This record gives sequence, C-alpha cells and structure tokens, in this order.
Amino acid sequence: MTTAILQVLGIPRFYKKLRFVIDEKEYFEKLSAFAIYKWLKDRKDAKVVLLAPDSLITEIENDIDEAVELLKNREKFKDRILELLDVDAEVLIIPSVGVYSRKYTVRFEGSVENTIVYIFKELVKLGIDEIYADISTGQNIYTTSMLEALRRYATYRKLRCILQGEKGFSLKLAYVPPVLVEGQRAKVELHDFDVKVFFSLPTSNPKGICRDVEKRRELKEKYNNFFNEISKDLKTLKMAFNAVKHNVPLVFYHPEILNLDIDVVSKRDRLLKILEELEESREIIVNGDSIIVRRPTLDFGNVANTFFSMAMLQSVIEFWREKVGEPELNSILKTFEEVYKNLGLDVNSKFLERDVKEIEEKAEGLRGEELLLNLYPTDQKPKGSKDPKRNFFAHSGFLREITRVKREGNKILLRYDVEAMKRRNVDVKRWLLNPGKS
Repeated sequence: MTTAILQVLGIPRFYKKLRFVIDEKEYFEKLSAFAIYKWLKDRKDAKVVLLAPDSLITEIENDIDEAVELLKNREKFKDRILELLDVDAEVLIIPSVGVYSRKYTVRFEGSVENTIVYIFKELVKLGIDEIYADISTGQNIYTTSMLEALRRYATYRKLRCILQGEKGFSLKLAYVPPVLVEGQRAKVELHDFDVKVFFSLPTSNPKGICRDVEKRRELKEKYNNFFNEISKDLKTLKMAFNAVKHNVPLVFYHPEILNLDIDVVSKRDRLLKILEELEESREIIVNGDSIIVRRPTLDFGNVANTFFSMAMLQSVIEFWREKVGEPELNSILKTFEEVYKNLGLDVNSKFLERDVKEIEEKAEGLRGEELLLNLYPTDQKPKGSKDPKRNFFAHSGFLREITRVKREGNKILLRYDVEAMKRRNVDVKRWLLNPGKS
C-alpha cells in the first residue's frame, strides 16, 4: 500500500517551525505534512507530496528572466522550492489562475479546471492507496482544487474495484488551526473523508477533454484513431454494464458478443500522456516587466468521467478474467450472486435463482445437448417468443429459442446457439446497448 501526505504550499518565507501535536506527541516542523509523516513513520512507509502553484514564482524569484526559466523548467522550479523550505519531499508544480505581482507581473490564463485536472492526473499516475491531505494551508482556490481532485480520485479508485466490493483506498483530511508565532502549539485533527459511488454508467466524451475549439480540433486530428478505440471500449463497457444491471450473465461467456480482451491500463496511460501534452503546450509570453502564461482550457467533467469509465471497465475486465470460467449453471449463479451482492442488486439474484432452478428441473433427464426450448412439453413449447427481447431480459438472458443446455455428469453447461440467433434475427449486442428500446 502506498501512502502519501499532501499539502498545498503558500508563500514559503512565511513558514516557521511550529509544535504540531498528533496523538499527544509533538513534532517540531515547518509544515504539518512532515509532522504527519513522522507520526506515520513507525507504522508504514509514506511520502510527502507538496503542491506548489506556479504563481509562487513571484514570491521566490525577483529576476524576470530567471522566473521565465523556472516556469519553463518544472524540475528547476521544484528544486528551488525545496531549497527555500530546506526539506526533502516530492513537489508538484500545479497550474495557477489569475494575476500575481511583486517585482514583475504574471498573468495566468486558463481555468481552475486545469488545476484540478493536473492534480487528479498526478494522483492517478502515482496510484496512491492512502492519502492524508492537509487543507489548512495555501490560497483557497488551490486548496479547494486539491479537495475536488481528491474527491474525484476517491471516486475513481472506488469504481476501479466496484464489482469486487473492495475498498482498497483511504482518504483522511488534516485540519490545523491558524497559527501566529513561531513555536506555537498546533493540534492536527485527522478525519476520514469518504465518497459514495453507485453502479451507474458515467457519461463521458473522450474527444471533449479540452474546451478550446482549435486545440480540440488538433487533438481529434492527431489522436483520432486512439479516441475511436476509447469510444469502442466505452461501448463495450455499456454492454457489460447493462448485462450486469439487467441480469444477463451468459453474455460474459461469449466473447463474440462481449469481447473484454482489452488492455485498458495502457489506454489509460496514453490518455494521461495526452493530458501532459496539453499542459506542456502552454505558451509563456514576456512583454516588458510582465509574463503571460496561457494554457488551453480543459474540461474536467469529461476528463473525470472518461477516467471513471475506464476504471469501471478495468473492474469489469478483472472480474471477467478472474471469475468467469466454465459456463456451468451453478457456477454462473454463484459468480453473479457475489457480484450482485457487492453492487446491492439483490433482486437480480432472486430472478437468477428462479431461472437457474427452472433450467435444472427441465434438464433433469437430459442426455447430451439440447435447445432449452425443446426441454418443455409440446403444449408449453411456443414456436418463438412474441417479444423475444422482453423475454430475454425477463429470464436472465436464457431465452429458450437461443440457449442450448448440455449435461455432463452432474454439470449443466449453457451456451448461446449462434446459428439460432441468426435464424431468429436475435441481436443481443444491440439489445445490450439499448435495453429499454424495442
């Protein structure tokens, strides 16, 4: 488990050593993040991650030429921050917005959405499992941006294992009262911060991650094939989501219907690189004693929802690879009852149990393999459903006309009859994409 302590930096020269108190123990540090780090040190490995808005440039560098150099070179900027604070930590230089002046003026053009996206992106890259975040320092706009990024990252992490029913992530917020003088005693309060996630399909548009029309057009031209791949994957997610939500387990055993052989992690990483490319495309313009930093405006809603979708897809793929094996009737029931329990879809389990029991009864004296329709007595055997789509979803996807049943000893195996589906014009893919439409 990776643990990180996050804190937004304000003006470095204002930080003096204080006596931070955690669990009645005192830690003499400039920042509460380092007090929390020492408090955790005996129990787990952790690292301090400082979030430094690039607007701090006006406070740490008097020379405008050197300021431009630091704005262009994040590594040098980080080193300067650490040198001024005289600490050892990771530093993230986060995008600023607004106008800042001292010896010269810097105007940061863009949006607070860029700040939130940048923090969220870095959290995804770091893959942190446990976070302690101090929300008591730094200019409000950046502290609230961190909080919003943390909220979305917590959602992302929970969706990543939503079918597995595992938490695997912890977020605590640290609160420190205002301090006035060096050496003052300040108690650090730690409180759990949780988010609730629901089994619902995120509405995402990967091609809309940037609001600037020209930049969005440029991205579409450069990464059109990649975005089309993501859109295809999101369509697969929609099918898988509806298969779970509407209780159609057998499609998970048919790759010709639901193909989950997808490397979603590499695609997520590529999307992270595209976001980094957007950040690096910022313009830095010098005009006399002023600097303009111009960034393309990002759409955090589309960014977050795309990552939410990819996280959910990753959970589905992991479930498919680890749990979906032989399409044996009782194995299907056991596997999907567990998933439905994790998702709070108890009613699905009841309907699945009912349909499994009925198939068991009909297959009692079965020898070999037979279409499920043929296991019913002649007077109960319709030529075909008047409304096959409705019956498909009403009976756990075990539509009699297309489901084949095979008995092997004590096992009852199921599969869809692809030829029967063609003859009867049954398009399960289309049904899964639009369950509510005729």
